[in-house]
Amino acid sequence: MKQILSVAACLLMAVSLFAQPQGGRPSEEQRKKEFERIQAEKIAFITQELDLTPEEAQVFWPVYNQCWKEMLSANKKKMDAFGEFRGDKAEGLSDAELEKKLNAYIQANKASSQVMADWYPKFKQVLPLQKVAKLYQAEEAFQQRMINNLRKHPQRPPQGEIPKEGKDKK
Repeated sequence: MKQILSVAACLLMAVSLFAQPQGGRPSEEQRKKEFERIQAEKIAFITQELDLTPEEAQVFWPVYNQCWKEMLSANKKKMDAFGEFRGDKAEGLSDAELEKKLNAYIQANKASSQVMADWYPKFKQVLPLQKVAKLYQAEEAFQQRMINNLRKHPQRPPQGEIPKEGKDKK
């Protein structure tokens, strides 16, 4: 189930990274087009891997799409919560404020993980168990494909921005 979460995070990262023009941030339209392209690629990949019959596809895709919508929403909440204490934002916060933000992140992370647990029985209602297993395998394989694409096409941060991890903190 964590693999599905990782796929969501990877896709969100890929959307923002693939469409970045050199030295600048991608426009909203570029991010949307890239997200749609990746989604279409993912749908084709899952369809091929699951070898869905027309009848299975008709009942599976609405269930999967609703699950994916919930997953994106949960992951956005998780990333928003993470952004509240990321990098310099944590500096200058009191322990009580930082603990509140960390607890919010941990709760959002749990909620994100719970989405797939909640959807597993619904997938079993619309697909044979073998195909449910193939779904999880396909999600993992697609995630790996996206990670490999990012490795092949590394993106530089926009000019003037240095990733926090790259700074030497003493």
